Amino acid sequence: MPSQSKTDHVRKRCDCSKWKECTHPWYVDYQEGRRRYRPNLDILIGQHAADFTEAKKQARRAVDAWLNGRSAADLLPGDYPTLTTVLKAYGDRPNGAPINPYQRGRIVKTIVNGRAFGEWRVADITREMVESFRQQRPCVAGNRDLSTLRAAFNWAVLTGLVPATPFKVGTVAAVKLAREEGRTRRLQPGEDERLLLAANSLRDLLIAALETGCRLGELLSLQWEQVRGDLFLPAGKTKAKKPRRVPISTVLRAVLDGRRHDAAGDVLPSSAFVFGDEVGRRRGSIKTAWVSTVLRANGHTPKYVKSVKKGKRVRTLAPESRAHLRGINLHFHDLRREAGSRWMDAGVPLATIQRWLGHHNISQTSTYLAASGGGDSDAMRAFEQAVGRVTRSDASVGSDGRSITRSGSESTKKTQSNAVECNPTEVVH
Repeated sequence: MPSQSKTDHVRKRCDCSKWKECTHPWYVDYQEGRRRYRPNLDILIGQHAADFTEAKKQARRAVDAWLNGRSAADLLPGDYPTLTTVLKAYGDRPNGAPINPYQRGRIVKTIVNGRAFGEWRVADITREMVESFRQQRPCVAGNRDLSTLRAAFNWAVLTGLVPATPFKVGTVAAVKLAREEGRTRRLQPGEDERLLLAANSLRDLLIAALETGCRLGELLSLQWEQVRGDLFLPAGKTKAKKPRRVPISTVLRAVLDGRRHDAAGDVLPSSAFVFGDEVGRRRGSIKTAWVSTVLRANGHTPKYVKSVKKGKRVRTLAPESRAHLRGINLHFHDLRREAGSRWMDAGVPLATIQRWLGHHNISQTSTYLAASGGGDSDAMRAFEQAVGRVTRSDASVGSDGRSITRSGSESTKKTQSNAVECNPTEVVH
């Protein structure tokens, strides 16, 4: 590095008399032959250098990177980066899953100990700060954010950016994810019909969700080139990053046939989106349409209020409608669980349901689904026939759980007699 620089190749573009102490951004000031480097150091390191000493250190690191043919923005051991910088580098790593920009922005903007979490240097982040961050997030969203932070810190430790992670003390986990109560919400009798009647433009999308068990993002990104003898979902469009195929039911086939042409009667191109607009363009968010559908299906007319957000006038759901929506407690993703549960109730093998839903293992599928319980009585009848308690002509039990006995066997009569004579209090205990 040339020795003629009196400020170690750091300068500012302001006219402040005490420029080393003002808050204006730092700039690198370096020239090699005819090539000059004048980048904004604050942008380069993702943080305003606290003082002149730190600015000189970061400038030297940037110049060394240029002289060695590397990008000055690359993180190296000893760089002392901020959480914002680490999360960006972790999301941009080769062959790694990117971090959702919305999630990353949500993490770095959360105020922790009086500062935005993203402004803290990763080496200064403690377990107590992570716990403070957790307390400001809902259970499910907090677990997702903590999982991302934990993975980013593990990566930072492996690459030498930080000596340790706040998620562990030695080999002991210091920050554990909160226990989540799994959702078991299923559609009530007749609720699917009411949803379809109130759906309007979402009707075909709701039918597809109930017939395929696909996630909302998978359906909105579905293009006609993916519709073959079945629905082909490439790895890039699935949450698990693995390709899968979903069979097309007769109900879904009728829906697809009705959407294959545009308003003029011409066949949509293969690149058009199946559940897009009239000309096959991809739809954006359906949040407002879904909320209105759910409320109308449950007999409530949605009401909105006008407000100003970030300088723009927007419509938001009125408090009374929001409270009604919370009481209904129906998410679009519940349609995916409903589809899988219906398949299970109908006797589709669990391994097949796992493949159709794209789960990693059967354990995840069995935990995820919520059976109706309608087949329990049929299973009990088969068991009692197998052990000789009743014969096939002795009892008739419907799938709705109601049993009609014509002539009980001796063992069955004895069991019934014991049940009648038994003290109910003793049964409870």
